[in-house]
Amino acid sequence: MKHPTSLALGAAAVAVAIGLWHQWDRLGATVEQSIDTLDPARVQLIRTPGGFLQVSEMRKVEEFAWQTSWDCPVVDCSNLPRTVSRIRVTAHYVYRIPLASEWRLEPDGDGYRLVVPQVQLQAPVAFDTRSAEIATSSSLFAPAASANRDKVLRHLGPELAQRGASAPYVDAQQRAAESTVREFAQKWMREQGKALRKPVRVVFQGPHPA
Repeated sequence: MKHPTSLALGAAAVAVAIGLWHQWDRLGATVEQSIDTLDPARVQLIRTPGGFLQVSEMRKVEEFAWQTSWDCPVVDCSNLPRTVSRIRVTAHYVYRIPLASEWRLEPDGDGYRLVVPQVQLQAPVAFDTRSAEIATSSSLFAPAASANRDKVLRHLGPELAQRGASAPYVDAQQRAAESTVREFAQKWMREQGKALRKPVRVVFQGPHPA
């Protein structure tokens, strides 16, 4: 007759073997499930390099003036002499849009619709210093002319940035920006061997400049 301890050890060994067999059977099993993918006939993904895409630029002659007058706390000084400095420069405005990791070309009637961020001004705005013209008008008893000239130069950069980011300036770039984005999308698709046979409508999305 076998010892009870030997019988218990044998039963434990059998249980461990059965457990290992079940685990091995599970490791060899397969799991099937569907994977959601974009229909290439409906949506095309454009992988971008990131950063910014320059979409348009504009050169425009700008004029800016700064005035300094006397401030009298008791009497009216409005008739006292003033100092006025005017500067005239050719500003170079550059507009761009941020490149997300990917863009989506979605079906839109007989073509595609591509939604991209709103056009943004690149700051600071560059200007041609060689063609800059500064003129200061002053007279006897008027505020210092040199200080006024310094202020017109100091405020020129912010003034150009404000003008360049305004609605009329940004709206003037829409046609050129649309063309640039469309060419970017078409070129990318050609490089992937998927030349676009349908037109692309570009939509700029985001807060519109005031």
